[in-house]
Amino acid sequence: MLLTSDEATFYSLPSLPPNLMPIILRKNKYPPYGLRKIEALISAKIIKPHEVAKYTKYDKILGIYVNDPFALTDVSKGISKIFFDKPYFYYSFLNFREKIKRIKEEQKIKIIVGGPGAWELREEDWIDVLLIGEAEKTLPRILYEGNSDKIVYGEPTDKFFPIKSPSAFAEVEIKRRNRKIPRDVIEKELEIQSIHGYVNLISNDFLSYGNEEEILDLLRLSSSFGKVKISQISVISSFNFNFSKMREILRLNENNWISPVLSGKPGICTLDFEVEILKELNKNFIYPTIYINSEKAKELFKYKAIIIPLPGNDKNYYDILYEAWLNDKKIIKIPFSRVIDKILLKTKETKGTYLLKKNFRGVIGLFNLFKEVVSSYI
Repeated sequence: MLLTSDEATFYSLPSLPPNLMPIILRKNKYPPYGLRKIEALISAKIIKPHEVAKYTKYDKILGIYVNDPFALTDVSKGISKIFFDKPYFYYSFLNFREKIKRIKEEQKIKIIVGGPGAWELREEDWIDVLLIGEAEKTLPRILYEGNSDKIVYGEPTDKFFPIKSPSAFAEVEIKRRNRKIPRDVIEKELEIQSIHGYVNLISNDFLSYGNEEEILDLLRLSSSFGKVKISQISVISSFNFNFSKMREILRLNENNWISPVLSGKPGICTLDFEVEILKELNKNFIYPTIYINSEKAKELFKYKAIIIPLPGNDKNYYDILYEAWLNDKKIIKIPFSRVIDKILLKTKETKGTYLLKKNFRGVIGLFNLFKEVVSSYI
């Protein structure tokens, strides 16, 4: 079986319009973590998007990994609503889809699609099998026993396989929903991903991994493989955790801080209320990334945090976006900040029409420039 994804997903390209892509374009050396996990599961071969036609001459089963192909997640829909256009990865997938359709017709290959965004593709007629959910139990059965259903729902698993080679962002899955990843699998992936000089612990809520001592022990282990990043924590799990111990283990300070996504509840990216926990996080050099409705964003500017305002009913959205950028600039140090200053100020003054006149694919380029540049340097 061959594995790939569209170009934007495979290379994790910034969601910028074409005329801004060269500003911070950095193709990843390694493929996405999701592809690495399937590679380890069934010993498949990962190929680059432009190599598909070449390799499907010899292997007639192609697995495609999708993240948010039609931009239907809550964050993507919010962005599209205010900016009147889809992000770059949406167009990347559309182009990739047409390419795959042509190859399927010419070479009679079988297409299996899976990944977090598979649910968005239920109506697509070019897909032979759409796997929604976990792959560990279900994908091998599809491959070796056959399958007559187009849409298959993956069974939860208690058996996990460590990746064999590094992935794009040094991810190490430590917990999947309510199931802990086995310690030996975590340790093997930490070793493989340490080539990056850091490791990124991913789960829907790091602080729900276990009791405090289990969490601290995992941090000690992880820190022996390089700098530690944490993907997400929730407010609910934060109240009973001693962050000073995390600070000590990770040696956090003003020049070495972390910025996990802070959500209200596990598994949700957005925060919809002000929280006192931010004071405790800041005291321990944790400056979280917060996606929040623009109407409530100003309430958080008094804290050290990376604020990403999402469009709501606020008519002054561009004013708030500019203020959020000025707030975030106090924390992160990135190149091209003066360029972004000018773009955002002009956009604020013109209520968004500046970007429309500049033809930045609607005004989606602004938000994505803001979001992607910030996320690239934290």
